[in-house]
Amino acid sequence: MSELVDVETIAALQELVRHSESILVVGNRTKPALSSVAAPTQRVTTRSLSGIIEYEPSEFTFTALAGTTLAEIKAALASKNQYLPFDPFLTETDATADDNATTGAGATIAGTLAAGLSGPGRHRYGGVRDFVLAAQFVAGDGNLIQSGGKVVKNAAGFDIPKLLVGSCGRLGAITALTFKVFPRPVEFHTYQLQSADHEEAARLIAALARGRWELDAIDYRSESRSIWIRIGAAKAVCDAIATDISRSLQTHTVAPMTDEQAVQSWAPLMQLRFGGSNRRSIVKIPMVLQQMQRLATWCDDRRDKVSLHASVAGSIGWLAVADDTLADVDAFLADASMTGLVIRGDQQSTGRWMLGTRRSAPIDQKIKDAMDPPGRFPNLGGE
Repeated sequence: MSELVDVETIAALQELVRHSESILVVGNRTKPALSSVAAPTQRVTTRSLSGIIEYEPSEFTFTALAGTTLAEIKAALASKNQYLPFDPFLTETDATADDNATTGAGATIAGTLAAGLSGPGRHRYGGVRDFVLAAQFVAGDGNLIQSGGKVVKNAAGFDIPKLLVGSCGRLGAITALTFKVFPRPVEFHTYQLQSADHEEAARLIAALARGRWELDAIDYRSESRSIWIRIGAAKAVCDAIATDISRSLQTHTVAPMTDEQAVQSWAPLMQLRFGGSNRRSIVKIPMVLQQMQRLATWCDDRRDKVSLHASVAGSIGWLAVADDTLADVDAFLADASMTGLVIRGDQQSTGRWMLGTRRSAPIDQKIKDAMDPPGRFPNLGGE
């Protein structure tokens, strides 16, 4: 593993890109599996490129440097009763951070976008790609590129900021980002209902997702067969919605969680630590409800090694895995024609951070060649 270089200016980052044969830019390394590269690739952190450049509460937009932590952004937005509805993960300082993490500090705004990670709020509001408006980044030739603006409809052609979502630093070195934000609801309340098995859970989740209710989040913890519903509104309104859901479902009661229960439920997920100390690796798995049932059933026989939390009405799975079981996860996903992205974990157990079935299209390499002509950023293949 190469030494981590800290850059303090954009100009210094441009020089490093121009004079490096291979380079990967990271933030606070809260997702270390995605920044694991072999020598001679030079790793560079933009954690010192930090600060909110501009915040216009009346316009519901902000611009921040790449290394700005989500915690700083969250505090600034909260002061104006605003927030990022896609629920970014790893906002808080992580006292149990992996030994190879940069500082144990929370995730940065650029790292969140580059990893393409969105939380439970994606169900109602969309993911990180739906909130980014503009991006400034250093291309593979060292040039500083500005794309997008402060309004949604302001450019023709490729929406380059969207291309950077999920690129994991392989298309360019992000230096600054502009996001839109939303007014924050006065309160959030969480409710739950129990299912008899995974098949029933899938039916209930489908009914909730297509229902008339505007639910912020619909999540499922497979071990407990428990479906979580989060609503952003005053408690009286939330209770009325929960009662209406129970009446509509007829066979299931939607029960409220206390505030303490809600915190204890959501907090470990939002820090991606819900698997406990023996299941510290985290794999993100796109899926549909039928695949969720199959994966949850597979996990039932490996409870001591694997834990599944399904989010966004069953379309995203978060798998907490024991390090020595990642190879088994890889084999299962390949057999099921599914794909997984290792966010945290022992990359050496699989040799890569993309698991299961690999999917690519000819345009992928064309985009890489256009944005990184010299080929200075690592390939997107996950090796």
